[in-house]
Amino acid sequence: MALAREDSAVTQRAFLTGARLQLSRLQLDAGLPRLYQQLTAISAQALGVARVGVWLFDFSAQLVRCECLFDESGADAPPPLPMQPIKNYIDAVRELRFVATADARTDPHTSELTAYLERWHITSMLDAAVYRNGQVVGIVCHEHVGPPREWKVEERQFAATVADLLSHFLEVDARIAAQTQAHALELKLKDAHRLDALGRMAAGVAHDLNNLLTVITNGLAVLRCGGDAEVMTEMEESARHAAALVSQLMSLGRRQTPVATVQPLDPLIAQLESLLVPRKPESVRLVIDVEKGLSVWADGAQLIQVFSNLVTNAFQAMSDGGVALLRAHARRGGVTFEVIDTGPGIAEEHLSRLFDPFFTTKASGHGIGLAIVQQLVIQHGGEVKVSSAVGDGTTFRVWWPSHVPG
Repeated sequence: MALAREDSAVTQRAFLTGARLQLSRLQLDAGLPRLYQQLTAISAQALGVARVGVWLFDFSAQLVRCECLFDESGADAPPPLPMQPIKNYIDAVRELRFVATADARTDPHTSELTAYLERWHITSMLDAAVYRNGQVVGIVCHEHVGPPREWKVEERQFAATVADLLSHFLEVDARIAAQTQAHALELKLKDAHRLDALGRMAAGVAHDLNNLLTVITNGLAVLRCGGDAEVMTEMEESARHAAALVSQLMSLGRRQTPVATVQPLDPLIAQLESLLVPRKPESVRLVIDVEKGLSVWADGAQLIQVFSNLVTNAFQAMSDGGVALLRAHARRGGVTFEVIDTGPGIAEEHLSRLFDPFFTTKASGHGIGLAIVQQLVIQHGGEVKVSSAVGDGTTFRVWWPSHVPG
């Protein structure tokens, strides 16, 4: 008889070990409800009990709710239980971590559950606390139907393992929910910024277009009265500015595929310089220091557009004069460009939004130019960054590939 009992104990330990292996394979991918079903079924089979339930505390309603029940007879989950009438039972689970009782109806820790126990013919209970963030938030209940049952040490340990695993998954689920909520809030905040920027951009563009159209309208009125060539020149200039503004908006709204080839940089810099010199204010000194003999993979017109925009911004930043420096040198399979000005610099809180469409720190700007710069650089497989400090000027760094990316 002793040998038979020993064989039985060995068999049960092996069975519980196999059940632990099954538990270790559980995943949260299908969600908590599916996880509850798998966990309670494995636990019921491993311990040979009729019922296993996952009960979680609803503190706001002061109820204990059965989130999932495995019942060998197919019974549905029971209704919630009020917390106050079973306070001693809940306190016992909190203090002891688990409650193991052979006669649940007479045990002082579980006698408050007598009506529930009689309803489902439960005699013995092995219940373990479920934690989240260090607080007991529920119970895994193993309920035995039949003659009173003494719970062995390895069975208690297994019940604790089940509860610990469930605690882990509840914490993971809570973290995922918090991250999802934070991400949704971040998206809402970004949308709010976009709408704010769009509103400011629309107001600015409408103002500028209205001014340009006013010049044209007034000019037409003058021409009707025999106006001169100077009026015609003003009208043409206003029309060009209006067309340029519309062109910028259209460029930002569509993805421009670069017609790029590997080509020498020197001729492109020469073209760029010829464009920049006429725009340079008298009080600003332009310095170009570009390593000779470099090559870039580029749509030449778009590369010139990028650095024409950046250097022109540098000119505009130095209303009291200063130095605008454009330099370039070979670096890690490409060319690193730097556009540096000695202007007043940019406040730290503005740096992260500098490339956002329609964000601008200029009184008369639209915030389109730098967004286009970033778009063109990225489309070539490059990257653009900015560093600045108030009173210390601004530096834009652009890495541009020398060969076809990838």
